[in-house]
Amino acid sequence: MLDSLIIDRVLGDRSFAEIGFPSVAAVSESRGLVVAGGAVGPPGWQPGTLTSGRSTHRIGVYGMDGLRCQYLLPSRWPVNTIAFHPALPLAAIGTGSYDGGFVYKGELLLLDLLSGEAVSALVSGRDVRSARWRDERSLDLILAATDDESGEGDTWGFAASIARDDWAAPSAKTIGPDELAGDRVPSVRGGAPEAALRTLESLSATFTPRRQVRAVEPLRDGRVLAALDEVRLESWLPSGLREWVAPVPGGGGRRIVVTPDQRAAWVEIQWAPGWDGSRVRYRPNGAERLSLHNGEVLRPAGSQTPVVVTGRQDGWVLLLDTRHAPTEAATTLVSPDQQESEPLDLGGYEFANATFVIRRSPELLFLQPTPHGVWIAAVEPSGAVRPLFPLDWDAGRGTRLFGGPGVRLPDALVHAGVVSHSGPHRRIEAFVARRRADGEPEWVSECEAVVTAMDAAGDTVLVALDSGEVIALGAADGRLRWRRSLTVHGMPTSATSLAVSDDGRVLIGTADGRILDARY
Repeated sequence: MLDSLIIDRVLGDRSFAEIGFPSVAAVSESRGLVVAGGAVGPPGWQPGTLTSGRSTHRIGVYGMDGLRCQYLLPSRWPVNTIAFHPALPLAAIGTGSYDGGFVYKGELLLLDLLSGEAVSALVSGRDVRSARWRDERSLDLILAATDDESGEGDTWGFAASIARDDWAAPSAKTIGPDELAGDRVPSVRGGAPEAALRTLESLSATFTPRRQVRAVEPLRDGRVLAALDEVRLESWLPSGLREWVAPVPGGGGRRIVVTPDQRAAWVEIQWAPGWDGSRVRYRPNGAERLSLHNGEVLRPAGSQTPVVVTGRQDGWVLLLDTRHAPTEAATTLVSPDQQESEPLDLGGYEFANATFVIRRSPELLFLQPTPHGVWIAAVEPSGAVRPLFPLDWDAGRGTRLFGGPGVRLPDALVHAGVVSHSGPHRRIEAFVARRRADGEPEWVSECEAVVTAMDAAGDTVLVALDSGEVIALGAADGRLRWRRSLTVHGMPTSATSLAVSDDGRVLIGTADGRILDARY
């Protein structure tokens, strides 16, 4: 056994993968460079999903010879515009967005194309919609209003022109508000994903946009299943070629539960939020059963009731109603021979605790709200609910616990969670805990970032963090055995899913749409 991960191959690899889904791209033929901005997206679409708060927006600098990423930078806000300086090895990058409540935020980054270092040039943040070099001295900008009271921020902006005799060594925070005061002009939201896609496709015949890999599952025949945004399910052959893909525009696969005969799989489908002209609307999650021969949908999501999919090792599946206050029974049990039960009434549900995914479980586990807090409970094939123990073992801590991924060991349950501290300085603390049958923790390991996925291999628990690290903990004592920051082609990435195969392979789905086939 190695003391870290060794990545042997990468499925779903392609040019420009590091930036995730592109929003804007600029090409400089004279420099032989491409600068592109994009986003890898949050760990989940669910409202209230807790994360470590790290940026999901990316800026990549690529050489046109080979299209390898030379530099990768995080951006605090979406990337709207990129402009190369006419003479200097410098790019002006405008970022920004509406905060959803009142303010337009963003910044102007000046990126040194030789060193990969960037400075934030504005004294105070502004949503920079457009940047264009008029000549070697002058940079023309269009900025959004500062807030809702300053103008129609989505349709109007303010023009400004910044002049400098020498842009060779720009300093941070040197462009003040007085230089940004300009005429009111029409403006559109920055970033043009369709144009960016066309640009990147013209540069690389193999470029294919892919999004977050939300779940991975190994099959006994060596194939690899993956569910990701815009894809219900896809199958990869042992050769590394993709066998088939079942797309789902506007949605995405989440959890995968393979049937015992490995001829089909249940997939949880989640839909991206949609704007109906007045407010954001959420379409409820559904559950579909797909053929693993060709991805055909064998049982579509026929109900408008939101559900999450949970399975146990012998093939029983729980389609759990996640409404907070259901008016009728809607939870369903599915037997190993795919017979569905009559609807069950398991009471209300906390949507914020819908992320309790326990691998290798002999029980159908879920989080059940009770008058005395949230409990970890099991559903029997008969429909009976058996409460096990409270999610929070310390009722006097004065904070709130949220569930996370976990794995069932032969003699214990190991699961992740988050402690959320409310108040003006809201913060979260992540952990992994091993629980006895009575719920008492045998050990608790604090994590520096939120856990996105977990599985076990022998006496080791593998834990993926949204910081980009994978850590290995001793299953018996919780001690750290090793940690690894995930990189592909020398650039960082982060895991959104993880599974260990029967032969010890470690499959890792990443936020940028790749699947890492590794060993340790």
